[in-house]
Amino acid sequence: MDDIKTFEGIYKKQIEFQKKINELHPYEFPVNNIPEDNIHVCSYHIQQLISEIGEVLSADKRWKNFRNEKLDIENKKEEIADCFIVLMNIAIYSGMSSKDLESSICNKIDENFKRFE
Repeated sequence: MDDIKTFEGIYKKQIEFQKKINELHPYEFPVNNIPEDNIHVCSYHIQQLISEIGEVLSADKRWKNFRNEKLDIENKKEEIADCFIVLMNIAIYSGMSSKDLESSICNKIDENFKRFE
């Protein structure tokens, strides 16, 4: 399998996982080639991301008020990982390559730094 120590390897592995999922449990919308620009499946994953973000909030309730000290750090790590995975799915079903996404992330981080210089 791909080297999952690089962003490209992680992304390729997620594409392979999406292919297997689609074979065993196809989306209700046709998927012909992964990655592909498929607004219906992309929309599904955007909705899934909303759910995953809620799970991050549930793992760490300290934001709720000053008296709440609930933090399950291991669960929070897992839920943040789920968010990253779903974001990759959004990119995959937007027809983006790992290089497209990696380049966009790097450019955005550089742009953010330039705003403060």
